[in-house]
Amino acid sequence: MERMAHRVGGAALGLAIAGLALLHVLPAPHLHATTGALVLYRPWNFLSEFARSDYAPLMTACFFLLSLSMLATGAALRRSLPREALLLVLAGVALALLGLFPTDLVDFSTDAITCGMPGRIEPCTLVGRIHNPLSNLVFGPILLLLISCCTRCRTEPQRWRSVTRLAAVCGLLALGGIIAATVYLHAIGWQGRWWTGLMQRSLVFPALLWMSGLHAATKDLCGEGSVPAVPIKL
Repeated sequence: MERMAHRVGGAALGLAIAGLALLHVLPAPHLHATTGALVLYRPWNFLSEFARSDYAPLMTACFFLLSLSMLATGAALRRSLPREALLLVLAGVALALLGLFPTDLVDFSTDAITCGMPGRIEPCTLVGRIHNPLSNLVFGPILLLLISCCTRCRTEPQRWRSVTRLAAVCGLLALGGIIAATVYLHAIGWQGRWWTGLMQRSLVFPALLWMSGLHAATKDLCGEGSVPAVPIKL
């Protein structure tokens, strides 16, 4: 059962990554505001805003696939890596809630909360306010998961060295992406909030890459006891 759960987690993760990639090669959709306004989706829009666009079913499916991946992988590792399994489950629950509670369209004029201000494209909703903090409940457990796996490298280097190296690569990719996004926004004369969908993608895609590596490295940790993981070559 644990090996099957691990396979389900890997398949769901692969489908979610494919779905997110597809969202970025399809023609830019329109965002549908509750006021009836239509706004073209731009690179600085957040990933969750796809759920308010013509591609809402695909984005929602990606949320639930990512949730299934985390929950299934957590179930597969519950005996061999109970601490890490709990973090995966927490991230999976948060991802499911992100799919259930779509975001409000974002006001990019400032990083401050603008609910109640007349310049918003649409009023804030209770559903949107539930959605907003949930991303922290995804990234928080994943960051703790990364730290936990890297910490294990000190006592079990043979098993966790490749995962730790991949974490370093993904960290550099995320940092480079944030710097590149900042330079790009400055170059186009951006006036508005600093944290945009470009910065979000700089974290999300390296995180998905690292999760893929972690999944590959833990496929032999399912079942009775702890079996050495297959190292991934970098």
